[in-house]
Amino acid sequence: MLRRIASNILITQRFLKMSAADNAGRGFKQGRGTGDSGQSSLYNLERRWKDDDTFMALGATDELSSYLGVCGASAQNDGTLTDVVETLTRLQCCLQDVGAHLATPPKSSSERKQKKTAFDVNMVDWINAEIDRYGDDLPPIRQFILSGGGATSAQLQYARAICRRAERSVVPLLRDEDVDPLALKFLNRMSDLLFVLGRTACMRNKTEELTYLRPDSFTNLKWERKTLHDNKKL
Repeated sequence: MLRRIASNILITQRFLKMSAADNAGRGFKQGRGTGDSGQSSLYNLERRWKDDDTFMALGATDELSSYLGVCGASAQNDGTLTDVVETLTRLQCCLQDVGAHLATPPKSSSERKQKKTAFDVNMVDWINAEIDRYGDDLPPIRQFILSGGGATSAQLQYARAICRRAERSVVPLLRDEDVDPLALKFLNRMSDLLFVLGRTACMRNKTEELTYLRPDSFTNLKWERKTLHDNKKL
């Protein structure tokens, strides 16, 4: 699986590389200026407008991957989430794989390129296992959980919301049969994993998990806080 991800990272980088010769010696990425007209190229070299559904999906997954980097840096600083940092890094690699797949629409791509960027079902199996691994250590949910519970937990919950948007951005491609349904399934499961990781960060950092209670009135708000590490076995 990791070899497959590494291969697709190279493919994604290749589809972004437009003209190495024209940019030789420049201290900037290759291909600068090729999107100035509002269009860009997919991995199959097809030019499309940047607000095309495929580029919207690519942008959403790229934003998600970038924010996972923010979450990973925060988790690293906590000192209690080394395994979570590793999981987030692997998720970023998986998103590179998703991006390579999205950038190769089957209707306009060669069989060779489709084969190189075909979605790997093993990623879905892996993410389901990660959900179970972290979720089994958490207390059951009895009320709606609000985003919060410390900086890392809040960032992971924010990443979950970005992941939901990335998932929605892939739906138009699924309708047009331009994406493997497993790619959408993977993003859906990723949002579940990020939710679980947010609760995990809250528990390990011994911060309070804020849960929703219906306010008595707009002038007399009463909220309940739970500390996960004290209620782990509830």
